[in-house]
Amino acid sequence: MSNNDNHSNGNQHYEQAQQPFKGEQRSTNKPKFPWFKTMVVALIAGIIGALIVLGVGKFMEHTVLDDDGSSVKETSNSTNGGNTLDGKSEKYDSVNQMINDVSPAIVGVINMQKAQNLDALLKGKSSKSQEAGVGSGVIYQKNNGSAYIVTNNHVIDGASEIKVQLHNSKQVEAKLIGKDALTDMAVLKIDDTKGTKAIEFANSSKVKTGDSVFAMGNPLGLEFANSVTSGIISASERTIDTQTTAGANKVNVLQTDAAINPGNSGGALVDINGNLVGINSMKIANEQVEGIGFAIPSNEVKVTIKELVKHGKVERPSIGIGLLNLSEIPDEYKAQLDTKRKEGVYIAKVDENNGLKEGDIITAIDDNKVKEDTDLRNYLYQQKKPGDTVKLTLERKGKVQTVKVDLKEQKSASTQSSNEDSEDSSESANPFN
Repeated sequence: MSNNDNHSNGNQHYEQAQQPFKGEQRSTNKPKFPWFKTMVVALIAGIIGALIVLGVGKFMEHTVLDDDGSSVKETSNSTNGGNTLDGKSEKYDSVNQMINDVSPAIVGVINMQKAQNLDALLKGKSSKSQEAGVGSGVIYQKNNGSAYIVTNNHVIDGASEIKVQLHNSKQVEAKLIGKDALTDMAVLKIDDTKGTKAIEFANSSKVKTGDSVFAMGNPLGLEFANSVTSGIISASERTIDTQTTAGANKVNVLQTDAAINPGNSGGALVDINGNLVGINSMKIANEQVEGIGFAIPSNEVKVTIKELVKHGKVERPSIGIGLLNLSEIPDEYKAQLDTKRKEGVYIAKVDENNGLKEGDIITAIDDNKVKEDTDLRNYLYQQKKPGDTVKLTLERKGKVQTVKVDLKEQKSASTQSSNEDSEDSSESANPFN
């Protein structure tokens, strides 16, 4: 994962940035089409390996509010998206009223780090915890004197201790409940909740391009805590390639022109009713590209939260393959393949003996048509879990056949032995496994 790092008084403020996938996973088997692999590397680098790596469980339209931090409070507002031109709210008379009501749910998240071995001490790190970076977080549930907070994984990555600054400027200790590098999300718990509130979740599938939104958080750190910027949803359905500490991903995001600056990571993107539509996560860090920010949709946040609280991680099923969309292969190369299909996904890498072969073209999963990798990915992570069996319809050397594949659990990201160097400390995972 890349961070736009602003430095103030020696403190690092986190912000994830969109990056292209720099490389690709390579098969150790002899390639079936040497020319094809060369073309893939030259023209479509970064696609293989970024396809079957992200998903957060079956989406639930309605969540029963449990008190263990695994669910969220959803709005009962009747809005279907599509704000009126005057931005009229169903709950508030003014934007100021909405901001004042929602602000107690927004917190600062402080990443405290210290040297954990002699080598780190020799590199100048202190043996006492010191502030290494600041981000934002959102309280989504309160019960029995405790509160649960969702933030970005990169905000707390490498922390030996985590503190949370509440809306009233009081700082309290936080416990890490779970984290996931691929979705860049983490859940924290605090036991001092005076003056706080839990935010309500909107249904992000109903968010429309043009809807008014507000980014709330701590841009540039706690000095600018409780800041708010406004804008619109620039695109309600956007899929982008990004690099995380666990590898390359294709992620579904909301695009907004509301200013999202370093330190806003983990903060809230809310609608005119003060409901959470997304968690601010990414901003394109390019001098020539301004006004483009990204947020993880609230529906995906909701399901990820459930997994993190239940397991401490996100359990994902995996087929154990690397894919390339047929639609992304130039016609002059596609003509040399054993197919006349224009849709489907080409298997470029097979990690285990599961009945699949390099060069197979998947056209359906459990009789659901697969036009591209997102069809396969969405089905797997919305409908299936590790241990389930799926039926893949594929074309092999011009002939259609079916193969049953047992889904394994995707290998968990493993923490490196040292988290001392912020540029190097990360979690690594094979995106094919």
